[in-house]
Amino acid sequence: MKFCSVNGVQQNHIDIQNRGLAYGDGLFTTAKISHGSVEYLSSHIERLVSGCIKLGINPPVFLELKKQLLSVAKNYSLAVLKIIIIANSGGRGYARSSQNSYDIIVTVHDYPNHYDQLGKAGINLGLSDQQLGVNPMLAGLKHLNRLEQVLLRQELATRVEDDLLVTNINNEVIEATSANVFFFIGDELCTPDVSQSGVDGLMRQAILQRYPSTQIKSLTLEDINKAQAMFICNCVMGIMPVAQFNDRVLSMKPIVEIQKNMEATNKHD
Repeated sequence: MKFCSVNGVQQNHIDIQNRGLAYGDGLFTTAKISHGSVEYLSSHIERLVSGCIKLGINPPVFLELKKQLLSVAKNYSLAVLKIIIIANSGGRGYARSSQNSYDIIVTVHDYPNHYDQLGKAGINLGLSDQQLGVNPMLAGLKHLNRLEQVLLRQELATRVEDDLLVTNINNEVIEATSANVFFFIGDELCTPDVSQSGVDGLMRQAILQRYPSTQIKSLTLEDINKAQAMFICNCVMGIMPVAQFNDRVLSMKPIVEIQKNMEATNKHD
């Protein structure tokens, strides 16, 4: 870790009664720092604010948080920025304190350089043996309850693939271990519906804005086995083509076009 601050003070300690530690009571977002700026910064802050509102946490002031994050990012040419907002300590049991305010943790980490190579060569995507639960109360949110992803990442560590495609308990395709997924089925670009499971990532949102004809729908493995091309994406890795899925070679040509178009998008505010 290159940097850590808690509530604007550079330190790496938190109260042991912190509700993020006890209950995962909060949310986070992860962004790419490029040339001293944060890509999709306003979208990341809007995600945090709307997530706080949905969880019933008093949200941060947009401009104040933006100023803080820009002050941190300007010191790095290429890195990963993580912002965690947690309902602060207090209250009894599951109940929050009457103040209902928050603690904010900002950290900076090294950028995974292998992402650039995989973005060109493509990845080998397998299928997870585990399945996600269905939880419409929290679906779409990047909340702090990420035990499912911890277990998925443990599984990935035992596999030879670069990443894994994950279904939910209804056998619907949802996402990769830490990224959203898109598929070309025929001439149609599709992405899974994440209203019941999974995360509605900011890169996913940006692609849907750039390609509004994309079909958002329930997809099964039978559907995916008909796909001619696919990619995974998030705000740090960008768009990662899938070269192979379950040992089936896929076309990367349509994904390269999307990479070029999204790279040309203005990512800075």
